Amino acid sequence: MIARARVELARVRATPPRARRDARRWTASTTRASRARVAARAEGTDGDDGSVDARSDGSADGIVSRGDDADDADGDAVRDAAMGGAVEGGDARVDVDEVRRDARALAPEGTRAETTEAATGTATAAAAARTPAATKKKSSSTGKKKKKKAVQGQRSGGRGRAEPTIDYTIVGAGVAAAAAVGYFVWTKMKAQGGGGGIVAPAGGGEGGEDATSTMPSMGGDSGGIAVTEGAGMDGPVSMNGPPKAKKQQQKVITGKARRMLRDVMDELRRVATVDVSGKNLGDEGACFIAEAFAYNNVASCVDMSANGIGLDGTTALCEALKCNDTLTMLSLASNPIGDDGAKVLAEYLKVDKKITTLNLNACSIGDEGAKAIAEALKMNTTIISLEMNNNMVDYEGSGAMAQALAQNTTLELLALNGNYVGALGASSFGAALKENTGLRSLQLNGNDIGNEGCIKLCEGLAARSEKINNLDLGNNSIGPAAGPALRDYLKVDDSLTHLNLYMNELANDGCAAIAEALKDNKKIEMLDIGGNNIGGYGAEQLALALRDNSSLTTLELGYNPIGVPGGKALAETVKFHGALGTMRMGWCKIGKEGGFAFAEAIKYSQSLAVLDLRGNDLGDDGVAALSQSLAVVNEVLTNLDLGYNEIKDKGAFALAQAIKNNAEGSLQTLSINNNYLTKFGEVALTEAVELVEEMNPDRDLYIQF
Repeated sequence: MIARARVELARVRATPPRARRDARRWTASTTRASRARVAARAEGTDGDDGSVDARSDGSADGIVSRGDDADDADGDAVRDAAMGGAVEGGDARVDVDEVRRDARALAPEGTRAETTEAATGTATAAAAARTPAATKKKSSSTGKKKKKKAVQGQRSGGRGRAEPTIDYTIVGAGVAAAAAVGYFVWTKMKAQGGGGGIVAPAGGGEGGEDATSTMPSMGGDSGGIAVTEGAGMDGPVSMNGPPKAKKQQQKVITGKARRMLRDVMDELRRVATVDVSGKNLGDEGACFIAEAFAYNNVASCVDMSANGIGLDGTTALCEALKCNDTLTMLSLASNPIGDDGAKVLAEYLKVDKKITTLNLNACSIGDEGAKAIAEALKMNTTIISLEMNNNMVDYEGSGAMAQALAQNTTLELLALNGNYVGALGASSFGAALKENTGLRSLQLNGNDIGNEGCIKLCEGLAARSEKINNLDLGNNSIGPAAGPALRDYLKVDDSLTHLNLYMNELANDGCAAIAEALKDNKKIEMLDIGGNNIGGYGAEQLALALRDNSSLTTLELGYNPIGVPGGKALAETVKFHGALGTMRMGWCKIGKEGGFAFAEAIKYSQSLAVLDLRGNDLGDDGVAALSQSLAVVNEVLTNLDLGYNEIKDKGAFALAQAIKNNAEGSLQTLSINNNYLTKFGEVALTEAVELVEEMNPDRDLYIQF
């Protein structure tokens, strides 16, 4: 009994809560049945009714257990259980196998075997003990049915058997795997045309004829079940057969569009200047336009830039121009004609006798296209202006162009800005220009020719018998070392009028060399040396040279840190220099002292019409000094730019008062943008302009805030 109690205690501790509740109900029902039997015996009765009630009470819960009064029947019950699968007593029948399973389910893992055997023996003995012979006769069929139903009910829901658990992690993983497989199959079907289907073989293994068998599609409009032709019934089956070819929608031109197109074509055949730039014509549209040019006998200028024209459009245009006898100017800028298109155009230019101006800027032309154009220039005798800026011409292409210049005598302007000419290409141009006599303008801005290229080019230009009048060498990394070569060339060139050296690295020494050349050069009109890191010394040397030069009219000095000394020196030159009409000195750090100097200079200057003093930290004091000069009658100065000078309302009030005092002045444009003006300053200047317009209706004054 003690061992059984220990086993029972261990079983209870290891049993889940739900099983414990079932066990408590089982114990309570067993206790009630035992008490009923003991009471019946104590009363001396046969136990007919009491036994039946007790058995019914215990059977109602479907549980048979061992009581104290059944100990004498243990041995017989166990033997009977061993001999057979059930023990019958009266109108009660105990299934031994079922009791064994119940005991095994309720017992802990370690003690499940012995607990099951004990429970089986106990239940069997108890059943045998409480089935006396008298009870067999008095039991009715109704009682048997009730007991059977009660036992079946307990088997289905009251045994306390452990319920199976579900691992939701495994279930989730399975669902995710199934979804991934489904998505993969769907994407494969979509990539191969959608619906999918089966294509069945025709003919094949059994010697059938090779005929394609088309079966109804089972997967949508774009597929079907396809079996490989000639493969037989055992051949491979493709579940993703080839999709049906979609019919392309044909472009249909309506009657109204046809009439409009016909009107445009008729108009193009009669006008002298055609500008269809930026219309996104493409090759197809270029073909229509080209057809109109073929019958145009009056057009002299055609601009087809930025239309996405490629090889086909260029070919159609060249074929049409063979029938045109009047076109002289053609622009194909910003069209991706490439090297192939350039070759087609070059073949046409070899025999063309009409076009004089050709613009091929930003046309994606490389060395091969440049070589083809160069070969055409050797034979062409009509082109006088050729622009090929912002392409991809390297040394090979530029060298070919230089060789063409040695033979061509009609080309006057060659622009190769923004390419990759380099020092070698510039040297080639220098050598070729010694033999050339026709070129008047050479533009090599942004080609990184450096000091070496600049020196070789200047030597070639100086050796020419026919000088050029426009030279653009800006943004080419030219330093002070090239200053002497520039000086020697400028001294002997009596034709050059425009020289652009913007954004190089001349510094003070290079500027001094150019200033020395300006003392002897009496032809140059425009000089741009902005952004060359020129300081006060270089500016002073330039100012001294300009006092003896009477030809220079435009000087660009912006983005050079000339400082107050340089500003004062140049202002003194402006005061007495009779030719300088435009001076741009933005961001030169001249300060308010430089502003005072220029305020004094404009009182006496008889030529300065445009003065740019942006970004010089003039402040209110410098602007006030300039305002005093503007108040004096001045019939020359027309444009004054004072932007980015930290001017406040005080300076604005001074300018407004000067404008009112000089209603007859010549000032037309005053820029005062990007300063610190409030509404008060802007209103004061606006009222001054309105007053001037009332007093002098013929004067137009514009102020930019």
